[in-house]
Amino acid sequence: MKSIEVQGKTVDQAIEIGLYKLGVAREDVKISILEEAGLFNKARVRLSLEESSEAEERIKKLVEELTKLMGLNVEVYVEEQEEQFYVDVTGEDAAVFIGKHGDNLEGFGYLVNTIANKDADNHKRIVIDSAGYRKKREETLKVLAIRTAGKVVHTGRSVRLEPMSAAERRIIHTALADHSKVSTISNGKEPYRYVTVFLKDVDKRKQKHDERKAETFTNIDITEPRDSND
Repeated sequence: MKSIEVQGKTVDQAIEIGLYKLGVAREDVKISILEEAGLFNKARVRLSLEESSEAEERIKKLVEELTKLMGLNVEVYVEEQEEQFYVDVTGEDAAVFIGKHGDNLEGFGYLVNTIANKDADNHKRIVIDSAGYRKKREETLKVLAIRTAGKVVHTGRSVRLEPMSAAERRIIHTALADHSKVSTISNGKEPYRYVTVFLKDVDKRKQKHDERKAETFTNIDITEPRDSND
């Protein structure tokens, strides 16, 4: 399904911009309102062209049934991409759907992939998102990584981050992979595995001591969609 996301001062303006870009009439597209205009943000809409494929409809139905069982009032959009299916869940219960640090989002994604690909020989990964949360979360974690590195360099002491999923730990590792003064390592066992940020070129015994006594640096909570070392 071909689609575009457009921003405007109002929902109507965003829709008109999208129709102009696609070169189609309003009745030829499906319109999803992703975000109403606010004091500090523009309205954001998605315009979808073409009929959904059979696989897209199957995944959409599955996600809608599961979210209904969870008692959530949400809208579901599915787009088949080259290597994956992208599922965007939006609506008034999006924050509940995401959960703290995206925990609900990760668990829901695992469940959907398990059910949808149970009998498939060649399956595509299904990525579950909500109003661009994953991108926002990635940017937040990159900021956290840089801030933590600065703290480690300033104090000379290792810092232990809160437990994260493998995907989120990978973002931290990647963000600091080329840092000249600090390095990272994952410690612990799932689901409490965490990243420790420490100074490079320190005595190994001191490093292990610092890891045991590392200060815990609280993660940033962005549960609402607004705004490896494995």
